[in-house]
Amino acid sequence: LKGIEANEDRLKEYVEKSVGIITAVNPHIGYEAAARVAKEAIATGQSVRELCVKNGVLSQEDLELILDPFEMTHPGIAGATLLKKN
Repeated sequence: LKGIEANEDRLKEYVEKSVGIITAVNPHIGYEAAARVAKEAIATGQSVRELCVKNGVLSQEDLELILDPFEMTHPGIAGATLLKKN
């Protein structure tokens, strides 16, 4: 595997297009709202991020924190500091 390098832009694109990232958003908007966003994302091909902003569920700023790769790959709730503010 020597010499293999990750294509960071492509990997970021895969994450952004994945409906699975709704699991990081779920604690912030609740199961029912998360399910609606996920279903719409599947039906329309739009990203979870786009739909959350478009539907006024979360701000772009909040999503930047929640969907940060560091936040999503460490134990606990991604963007937990937002929950403490509310």
